[in-house]
Amino acid sequence: MEEKLTLELLKEVKANAKKWFVISIILLVILFASNMAWLYYWNLPSEDYTVEQHNEDEGDNNIIGNNGDINDGTLTDDKSSKKK
Repeated sequence: MEEKLTLELLKEVKANAKKWFVISIILLVILFASNMAWLYYWNLPSEDYTVEQHNEDEGDNNIIGNNGDINDGTLTDDKSSKKK
């Protein structure tokens, strides 16, 4: 009688273990797929655009770059030659 109960419990534990293993594999696949989707989304090309400005009096246009520096139209990068 005890052996029968033990075998029954072992079969039930084996079935539950198999079920939880399958569920964990499915969850890992979903996690991997969601990470791949976010990587794809973050690496989509951005919509870059160019703005062309014309100055009527032939002056220079100042441009603020991505780093916050102001490009005053000069070609040199020397900080001492920039206008203050």
